[in-house]
Amino acid sequence: MGVDTATLCKHLDAPKYRGSFLASLSQLLLQTVCMAAWWAAATKLAPVAGVVGNTALTMLWGGLVVRSYMIFHDCGHGSFFQGFKGAKIVNWLTLHYSATMCGTPTDWNVGHQLHHANVGNLGQDDYDWGETIFLTASQYLNLPKWKQTMWRIIRHPIPFFALAPMLTWYLKMRLPFELRPERKSSYRLSDKLANTLTMYVRYKLAYSAGIFPLVLAGDYFAMFTGIALFHWQHVYDDGYVKGADDWRIKDAAMRGSSFAHIPEPLKFFTLGIEYHHIHHFRTRMPGYMLRQVHENAPAGAWDDIKHMRAWDMWRSFQLQVWDDKAECYATFNEVLAREKKVKAL
Repeated sequence: MGVDTATLCKHLDAPKYRGSFLASLSQLLLQTVCMAAWWAAATKLAPVAGVVGNTALTMLWGGLVVRSYMIFHDCGHGSFFQGFKGAKIVNWLTLHYSATMCGTPTDWNVGHQLHHANVGNLGQDDYDWGETIFLTASQYLNLPKWKQTMWRIIRHPIPFFALAPMLTWYLKMRLPFELRPERKSSYRLSDKLANTLTMYVRYKLAYSAGIFPLVLAGDYFAMFTGIALFHWQHVYDDGYVKGADDWRIKDAAMRGSSFAHIPEPLKFFTLGIEYHHIHHFRTRMPGYMLRQVHENAPAGAWDDIKHMRAWDMWRSFQLQVWDDKAECYATFNEVLAREKKVKAL
């Protein structure tokens, strides 16, 4: 890294980067106004907008849902409202309010905290070391041929990234039981039921207003975007995955979390989550402050981070496995080709 850790931490820990009550409140009010305005406009425009207009309305709704998810995400970290008496209560209330906007049960945040504590750590079983990558190359190669074929189908980019949003939000998050009950997690049935009820109300109101297809498709677009962003944040050729003895949380943040280059107009919707290398290092920093933190950092602070541009994002979609021998993410075909070369020597 171009600067020493102490200098970087001094920059990251500056109080000015913790946001403020007024700044957070303005973001929340802006989000509320935007979603309410979209709903009112879509109700009037949908019948006459045509295919192009309704597609634009759908994508705009999806973008707003993504933005509400970012507020929800920060509330889960306790970072959206902080630094004043009663902040925890205000943050808790905002967490539940934003959960209704983004359609995500609030117990999701408990598992997300475990993600931060374990991402890239192969030597633990408290939580998934990778949530969109499920196998190492060694594990894959040791499978019987029929299971290898099954995984090639499941983790092909098209079906995986098409189905993962629906299976995650509409199935996994609604189940009345944990898929892995021995894992560390905090499952709350009341959270799931409450959020599922708000989703029902959301779709019933949308149906009554004649905009149900737009809201449903927009929600799917938001879910797909969320899965894609999450994947891009941690999965790239020279990613960071280590055994327990070698894994370091700082390296998991700086080397295992990327900086995604998002077009300027879209930054309104992502609300800073693209600066993921900073977020993983300092989770108590609200997302709307991350751009300032990144741009005002000492020279050389981000020399070693991974920049995700369009080609990198496309390549990331193809990656299916962690190659524990080459120490990089790879496709199944690349792993099989390497293994064939080794056997030929």
